[in-house]
Amino acid sequence: MARRTKEEAAITREHLLDTAEVVFLREGVARTSLQRIADEAGLTRGAIYWHFKDKAEVFNAMMERVRLPCEEAHEAQAQSFTQETDPVAALRDFAWVPIARMLDDARTRRVFTIAIHCTEYSDEMRPALERHLAAMEDFRARIERLVAAGQARGVFDAGLDVRAVSIGFMALIDGLLTRATLGPVGAEDVEGYRGGIEVFLRGVGRNFFTDLPEV
Repeated sequence: MARRTKEEAAITREHLLDTAEVVFLREGVARTSLQRIADEAGLTRGAIYWHFKDKAEVFNAMMERVRLPCEEAHEAQAQSFTQETDPVAALRDFAWVPIARMLDDARTRRVFTIAIHCTEYSDEMRPALERHLAAMEDFRARIERLVAAGQARGVFDAGLDVRAVSIGFMALIDGLLTRATLGPVGAEDVEGYRGGIEVFLRGVGRNFFTDLPEV
């Protein structure tokens, strides 16, 4: 009986978080009350307070259920990059991982959209923002290391400012992720996102990158 009660509690908690995603996305975090989430979930306010002390705890728990797009990219690159890896191909692939994550995983897309467009960050919600900023910085630093690795192998010009490149590339990917949360993304959008990455690589590399496909 105790095990069943624990399982039922876990199911109820997930249901509340699923509901919070929907309501936060539709109405915004600031305008959503715990009562609104409970009503939408078909539960009492007492039920939601059994699992969460306040709205900030709901929000942070919702955020913790997903891997952020840039976290996914950083972890994948850290595991796959070797001395034999082509730095240009690695940069291209690395840049696409967070965008693909956004496009392919509905929950990640919803939660990321909420985090970007539907949230005014209070002190209680600050951990989610700090996590996002840390993921972005890890992503930027990984780009810097990839460019530096290319310089060490003679693939990229030794005079290239790796930090400037990493900041610019990070800004591009951040912009594409934000754009992808503004509405439906079609095949032409995806093609445009890929094209934007290639144009950046070509523009930055200019005479250094030798294996970029035609855009």
